[in-house]
Amino acid sequence: MTYPVIEPRDEERSGAAGKAVAVVTSFILFLVGLGLFALAFEVDEAWRAWTFAGGLAIVTLAFMLPTTIIPALEGDD
Repeated sequence: MTYPVIEPRDEERSGAAGKAVAVVTSFILFLVGLGLFALAFEVDEAWRAWTFAGGLAIVTLAFMLPTTIIPALEGDD
């Protein structure tokens, strides 16, 4: 079979950029979550629980993004 002048891309390489963005985003979210954990002990008593819960939610999202959300969006077509 003959191909046009532009050859088709390798599917492995075309998805690498998306995976790199997901990993960097997850790493940034993880650092923000750790920052909120540290900040939770420095804020006023009224905001302490909310700051800790926010840190917990962001760290959870940071782990869910590359392990659950991105593979589910990509699918195995």
